[in-house]
Amino acid sequence: MKKFFTTALLVVFGTFVLSAAKAELSISGYQEFYAVSIDQTTAAGLDQATQTDNASSGLSNGRFTRITATGTSTLDNGMSVTGVLNVSKDGAANGDTDTNSVAVNENSLSLSGGFGTVSIGNVFSAGTMIHHRGTTLIPTAEPDNNVYGFYPTAGGAAGGYGAFDEAGYAMDGMKIRYMSNVYEGFSMAISYESCQEKDTGNTSAADCNGGTVADYDDIIDVGIAYSGSFDGIDIGLTAGQVTGNTQILAGAEYNDYEASIYSAKLGFAGVTAIYKYMSYGDSGQLVSSNADGDGEGNVYAIRYDMGNISLGYIKVETEFKNEGNASMSSMEEDIFGVGYNLGGGVLFEVSHGSKEEIGGADSLKDTEADITIAKISFGF
Repeated sequence: MKKFFTTALLVVFGTFVLSAAKAELSISGYQEFYAVSIDQTTAAGLDQATQTDNASSGLSNGRFTRITATGTSTLDNGMSVTGVLNVSKDGAANGDTDTNSVAVNENSLSLSGGFGTVSIGNVFSAGTMIHHRGTTLIPTAEPDNNVYGFYPTAGGAAGGYGAFDEAGYAMDGMKIRYMSNVYEGFSMAISYESCQEKDTGNTSAADCNGGTVADYDDIIDVGIAYSGSFDGIDIGLTAGQVTGNTQILAGAEYNDYEASIYSAKLGFAGVTAIYKYMSYGDSGQLVSSNADGDGEGNVYAIRYDMGNISLGYIKVETEFKNEGNASMSSMEEDIFGVGYNLGGGVLFEVSHGSKEEIGGADSLKDTEADITIAKISFGF
């Protein structure tokens, strides 16, 4: 019996080797670890001088540690085919779940040629790929990595405090995506996602009638970009539109999703500056209400690289009006970052900043916190 199992395993292994021999396989990976300190004066609208709050300070293994396998091959007609499979340390639904549904869990197949690249699978959306994101620019990549979101105790305003990224940004719902080649500095991308429930956080046969009003269906994401260099100044411009359908929940109708995104990037003499604006109006709000929405977000970021040292600053502002609130809810973050490249794929980064959230129901502070994080990462 032992011999039978050994032979069977060898047959399976041999089949895998023979079938994979036509493709080139590469393995890469990334690890990250944090130390986090929170000084919070207001949490969920309560003054922390008279309350006990156990903020998530201390050591953390982060969210995005992963192993990536990439296979590349060439079809008989000359087109290139690429398969990507990511295994994330937080990918288990019964374990750490803060990275479930995020495209760090990519599982994709792409065909490339003179026409551009077509991808299908758990991939980033077109806008995720094409727009300039100041939220990833400074050392520690905050607030994109969302330590400033996960670790402080946030407020609880109905409808939230607005958003600086479009619905579906960096999420891994099943998509088909086309990205053009670059022509005279111009390129475009478009992606289609049938429903956001079909992601790595749900079963493969997820029901598109499930979820919440924020789980949009038939999402179409279109973006165009231009990049060029003039007298030593690098310029990048993008514009995009995202649309999606809402569901009727408990007999209530909600506005479909419509977001417009614009971004600009300048680079010169080691300096990189990014501005991004997003407007999504009354997307996802009750059709019967005329006193909500006006959601928008602004991102201003700058970074300076000199040798192995990097310095950065980012300011994020969002606002949104929920039905029944007297005024806009808003959020503001100011973050400074410093990074040092130790070589060999190892980065040490520190950032410090503040987060403030104001509820629209009473215009009072729901969240006020100072956050300091230290991060070491290794890409290999």
